[in-house]
Order: sequence, then structure tokens, then C-alpha cells
Amino acid sequence: MKIVVIGADQGLGEKLCGIIRQKGQQAAAGMYRIENAKNSGAEDGHLLLLTDVTDPDSLQRAADVIRYSWGTADAVVDVAGVLTDGDRTHNLMDIDLQDVRTELEVNAIGVLSAFRAFYPVLNKNGRFVAVTSEGGSFSNKGDMFPSYGISKTAANKIVQILRETVKDVEIMAVHPGRMNTEMGRTTAEIEPEEAAEGIYRIVAGETRLREGLWFIDYKGCEMPL
Repeated sequence: MKIVVIGADQGLGEKLCGIIRQKGQQAAAGMYRIENAKNSGAEDGHLLLLTDVTDPDSLQRAADVIRYSWGTADAVVDVAGVLTDGDRTHNLMDIDLQDVRTELEVNAIGVLSAFRAFYPVLNKNGRFVAVTSEGGSFSNKGDMFPSYGISKTAANKIVQILRETVKDVEIMAVHPGRMNTEMGRTTAEIEPEEAAEGIYRIVAGETRLREGLWFIDYKGCEMPL
């Protein structure tokens, strides 16, 4: 398989690229900053891409590299995400609106931008996976990281609408669990390697999913909307 991972600078994206290579498949590591490749080890055997999800031109250039290097990709996994410091410490009445805008731009609009850029180079019946969150579920009534939850709810809705709009690729949203990463360190329950292995199995079709499921966790279990 040929799999593009957007947000491979660190954490889940970095681990996912490593697992893809361990499985004998090809990974394209999409980086917010290419210089991060040396720190993450992603430059070791991976095709490197510059993928700033807030910059459609960056994504289009990355998709052009895939077209030139691979022809097409079997799957695209968008791991790119942000949780601002202000969102960790403020409620929705106090948070700086720029934090809200930043998280919406990366976590929600970024999903749409990534899909639009890479859809032309996705194999028919390929897969596009947006890594979202349980925080994007309406059944989650907590107020922790409020802006993040809003952005992930929007991302889930984007996935749902894209599924109705585009029928020749599989589009899904995946909750990766509460991972021990820089973003999730305060609520961690699992290591990112576990989530990466689960997401790989979903992308590779090794985890059997009930037909019609589109919001799932990294084990393939249905997530509540």
C-alpha cells in the first residue's frame, strides 16, 4: 500500500509512518515543517511532503508530488491537529477568539482542504481517514478543551457531508484514543503506538468494519455522534 500521512512531524503521525514502513508498505510523511523530519526520523525511507493544512497551495503541491512519485495513493490519513494553550486553561466565555479560529482552521477546515487536494490522487475505493476525537461527539457533555471540541465536531460533520458528496472513496473519522502525546499528555490512557497500530489496521482493511460505519475509534468500534 501507498499511504499519505498528514501531520507526521511528531506523535501519532510519526508513529503511524513508522508502522507503515514496518509492515513493508510505503509512507509519504506530510510535515508542517520539513526540518522536523530530522528530529522525528521520518526522513528515514519515507517520501517527505510539506503539508500545511491551513495553506491549500501547500497541500496541492504535496498532492502533485504524490502524482509524480506514485501516480496514486491507496489512502490518506489526516492526523494534523492543534490544541492551543488557551484552550487548556480557559472556558468558552473567556477563551481568546483567535484560539477558536486557529483550532477551527487546522482541525476542521484543514480536513476539507486536505481531502480536496488529495482526492484526485486517491485510488478509487481508496480511503481518507480524518483523525478527529471523542470531543467531537454531542454525547460528550464535558467542557474540557471547549474550542477543541467545537473544531472536532465540525470536522466530523465535514466527514459526514463528504460521504454524501463523494461516493468513490471511503471517508471516515477516527477517534485515536486518549494518547500520551504532547497534545494529550494531561488525559492520556494509551501510548500513540497502540493508536497508530489500530489506525493502520483500519486503513489496510485488516479491521472489519460494519457497513456504513464512519465515526469509529482506533479499534474499529462505533463512536456515538
